[in-house]
Amino acid sequence: MANVVCPECRGEKGGFRVTCGSRGCETSTFDCEFCKGEGQVSAEANGRWQKGRELREARKQQGMTQCEQALILGISPIDLNDVECGRRPLEDVPRARHAKE
Repeated sequence: MANVVCPECRGEKGGFRVTCGSRGCETSTFDCEFCKGEGQVSAEANGRWQKGRELREARKQQGMTQCEQALILGISPIDLNDVECGRRPLEDVPRARHAKE
C-alpha cells in the first residue's frame, strides 16, 4: 500500500512549541501525533483523516458541539474526537442503544 504525506503535519514530522511551568517558559520539539513523526501515513489513514475533517466541518456548519453530535450518534465525545482526528473510522465505534438516528 502506498504512503502519502501526512495531512496533519504536511510532512514536517512535528513542530516546535512553548511550554510554561514553574521553571519558566521553554521551547521544545514534538512529533506529529498522527504520523508519529514519520511525515507520511498510509493511504487508508489519510482517507480516515480526510473523512474525519469533513465530518468535523459538517458538524461545525450546523453549529453543534462534539458533545451534542456524539449524543445524536450514540457514541462518546472521546470516540467522536478520535473519528474527527482520523484515528478511528466511525464504522468501528460501538454505538449506544439510545442513539437518536
